[in-house]
Amino acid sequence: MTRPTTPRRKPARVSGRARMAATAFRLRVLVLAVAILFSVAAARAVQIQVVSAEAMASEAAQRMTVARDVPAQRGTITGRDGQVLALTEATVNVIADPSMIATNGKEPEAMRDSDRAKAAVAPTEMAAIIAAHTGASAEEVEAKLRTATTSNAKGETVPVKYTILARQVRSSVWVELNAALNKGKYVGVFRESNPKRVYPMGSVASNIVGFMSEGKGRTGLEAAQEDALAGTKGREQFETSPNGRIPLGNQTLTPAVDGKDFQLTIDADLQWMVERRLAERVDEVGGNWGVAIVQDVETGELLSLANYPSYDSNKPGDAAPGDTGNRAVTAMYEPGSVQKVLTLASLLDAGLTTPDRTYAIKDTVKVGEHTVRDAFKHGDIDITTRGILVKSSNIGAITAARELEPAQLRDYMAGFGLGQKTTLGLPGEQPGSLPGAGMPQFQADSIAYGYGLSVTSLQMASAISAVANDGVYTAPSIIKATGDHGGPLVPVAAPETHRVVSEEAARATVEMMEQRTLDSEAQLKIPGYRTGTKTGTARLQAATGGYAGQVASIVGVAPVEDPQILVYVLIARPDTLGAGLGMAGPVYRDIMSLALPRYGVQPSNDVDQAKLPLFKE
Repeated sequence: MTRPTTPRRKPARVSGRARMAATAFRLRVLVLAVAILFSVAAARAVQIQVVSAEAMASEAAQRMTVARDVPAQRGTITGRDGQVLALTEATVNVIADPSMIATNGKEPEAMRDSDRAKAAVAPTEMAAIIAAHTGASAEEVEAKLRTATTSNAKGETVPVKYTILARQVRSSVWVELNAALNKGKYVGVFRESNPKRVYPMGSVASNIVGFMSEGKGRTGLEAAQEDALAGTKGREQFETSPNGRIPLGNQTLTPAVDGKDFQLTIDADLQWMVERRLAERVDEVGGNWGVAIVQDVETGELLSLANYPSYDSNKPGDAAPGDTGNRAVTAMYEPGSVQKVLTLASLLDAGLTTPDRTYAIKDTVKVGEHTVRDAFKHGDIDITTRGILVKSSNIGAITAARELEPAQLRDYMAGFGLGQKTTLGLPGEQPGSLPGAGMPQFQADSIAYGYGLSVTSLQMASAISAVANDGVYTAPSIIKATGDHGGPLVPVAAPETHRVVSEEAARATVEMMEQRTLDSEAQLKIPGYRTGTKTGTARLQAATGGYAGQVASIVGVAPVEDPQILVYVLIARPDTLGAGLGMAGPVYRDIMSLALPRYGVQPSNDVDQAKLPLFKE
């Protein structure tokens, strides 16, 4: 039986409308997203190129621009004959950009495997080269070169683009070092100027010249003339990239103005000899310190200004406290009997005495509540004005000076420059002390024989120079000429002058000083020359009050007929032993014997040097 055949269904036809609709929707979303993206990009472009163009350009330029100071060349200091006392050596700091070394000079995303391999070993290899040339520690240099990042104040990680590897390396060494680095094709190490101050003569005139620290003068003329010596630094700006300076990038340069050169009045060779002789004597007698001054009487120029103990300006850190200053202008003391030269010159000028006038004095005199005696024993005697100076009679000086009003005596001392700073300009200079015009008589009495006031060695030397210079005070000077660095030197203006006593009074005083020399010929006379001297001894005031030790001094001028050179020597002791003649006299004689022929001073030929009366006969 045949089954009925069931009709076969045709497969249902799937409509494509829904699929097409979904695809179109997705396309519309994609187009919309792209449109939004381009709109945002366009808006950002507008912001960058139009709205914030200037700010963005400035920010980019700042990121690429490096600004550095251009140091000025510091001026040179020389002696009167051109000997170099201070100069600047061309040295550099070796610096590095560790962030550049870490990428081998490439942008991080542009680094190849070869760059990464080079950057990994470069710090070790570069450190070995740098250490070999500079003497720096290879380990320390490598550690700096590997420190490519650090944290800023906000805690953010930032690249390290500057670190110092070695300071004040000679330029010739840098040339060799740079050649070695270039040969190895290393990047990231540069140089920056950092000149080194050098003192070729070491300790000679070091207390005058001074020294530098951290790029500035700290003592002496290095400090006093800091602005003039240093000049004015310049400024440079340039564009850079990870590979270094961009050759054709924007660059600006404000040139530096070099410092001034200074020529001193100091005779460096004489200074060396004076310093050595002073040091020998201070050590021989067990002194604490000493000062020796050589001065041109007429011009006021200081030919030597020696201190002991001293130091080497190249090694100031090795000096004992107090030795880097200049005691000739900082140490104050009572002048003692050297002061009698000024007292008697004043009396002669006022017309109140003559060299041969006599004074009847006893063995003591009352000064306020104190009793004053002379160093030499005597009873009632008649002593001449000349004898007061030669025998250094305190009683005679007090007796004679009482004819001057205290205010008048003070005016004379002020005229000689006491109680005020000189115009020398060395750091730390002290003015000393001088009582006012209304001082009581006992203070005037004390001043007459060298107490009751304080001075510095420079003040006293310049005051006696005024007597030797026919009564005209000339301010002491230490700078002879100055000028632009490397250029011609121009003499400085002549120092200020003023008359203190008459020429006649000054001449008579110097001739009385000659009698002091003749009274101790064996110790003081210099063959072939007429010289005038005066010794002094005085107690040293302690910082805490009272006295602590004493100073022994001597001053001399030559030749008597036309004084040209002054020598003043001062030695400080911790005790009260010794006096000016025995302590300082040998140094004075040696220095004056050197200075007179050195400066062409003609001997005093065929001059009668008779001893004149010191007491009433």
